[in-house]
Amino acid sequence: MLKLVLSAVVAIGAIGLLFHWGGIRPAEVLAAVRTIPVSTFLAALGIQALIYVFRAARLRGLLAASGDETVPGARDLTAASAAWILDSHILPAKVGEASLVLHLGRIGVKPEHGLVGLLLSRLFDLLTLVTLLGVTCLAIGISGARPGLEWLSGLGALLLVGSVLLATVILRGGAVLGLARRLSVRLGLEKTTLGARISSFTHKVEAALRSVSRPALFQAALWSLPVWAAVLGVYIVLGTGVGLAGPGGESLGLFDLLFGSSLAI
Repeated sequence: MLKLVLSAVVAIGAIGLLFHWGGIRPAEVLAAVRTIPVSTFLAALGIQALIYVFRAARLRGLLAASGDETVPGARDLTAASAAWILDSHILPAKVGEASLVLHLGRIGVKPEHGLVGLLLSRLFDLLTLVTLLGVTCLAIGISGARPGLEWLSGLGALLLVGSVLLATVILRGGAVLGLARRLSVRLGLEKTTLGARISSFTHKVEAALRSVSRPALFQAALWSLPVWAAVLGVYIVLGTGVGLAGPGGESLGLFDLLFGSSLAI
């Protein structure tokens, strides 16, 4: 309860600073909310609900591929995914990210397999988001639709190079973790009681990561596309619904909304 109160205080303080620095008045926000059609709100809510279904489908494939013997059903995984995202939003300093392992443990998933699901899910999230942002930056920069932002094409190219490197890390996840574990052994960290426990658990995670086949990883990558189409779709629907416009009052296009939402996330 205390963490929830602290998170609420921090959130209210951040919103207050945003109002102050942006010169925003509460009455203006309420007026904007009143202009949102009910259909827009319901569409955004429906798309938001789909995100957890897509995340659960991706997680189910990753758990099965990591060697988990009793993969939970879609309903349990959808509930665990929703609880995980709720924790990550509410708990301070993003510590709620780790709660997925706990939620999965309650429905019978071993900790090492739950951690593999968490790591790969977030790596695929980052890979998809970086790729989408890179493509968006390239499109805006090359099109010349936004004068003064032609440099975005260079940023887009760098982001796409980064996405290739990130994809390599995902494909070689077991090897990367194994390298870190062997380094800790050479440094003598596992000679301590805590170090030995961490090394033992890391070894299990490494084995689970190595067991995930490339076809399973490609399938997870494909599931990441509807996940992020839904995530960004919520922002696009809401942005269109509130009538977001550029500095000159011009309407924002699809790539403008994609750039703003993906960069913010």
